[in-house]
Amino acid sequence: MLHTKSEPFAPFFKDSVELNMISLKSKLIIILTELIREKGWSQRVAAEKLGVSQPRVSNLMNGQISKFAIDTLLEMLCRIGFVMDVSFRPHDKESPIDVKVKKAVV
Repeated sequence: MLHTKSEPFAPFFKDSVELNMISLKSKLIIILTELIREKGWSQRVAAEKLGVSQPRVSNLMNGQISKFAIDTLLEMLCRIGFVMDVSFRPHDKESPIDVKVKKAVV
């Protein structure tokens, strides 16, 4: 069984891939819900901005991780003005893949 101090979901998963996917989804959900709250959007307004239905925003705000795919969460971030940039540096053995999420310049 996986067990790390930095990963709160570790005791619940035997598979490191599943653990990493759940961890990433939960972080994306937290980011999206914080952005929605920060902007003071109602669920209806958030749904319009994110390009989803109001019940989907409710699922998001209630942290229902299993109801979302990572690509859906990333698409929601893009819809509200963020861009993803992935770079690959094969010679960097410690961190060969770098992912950056930035606010889009409009």
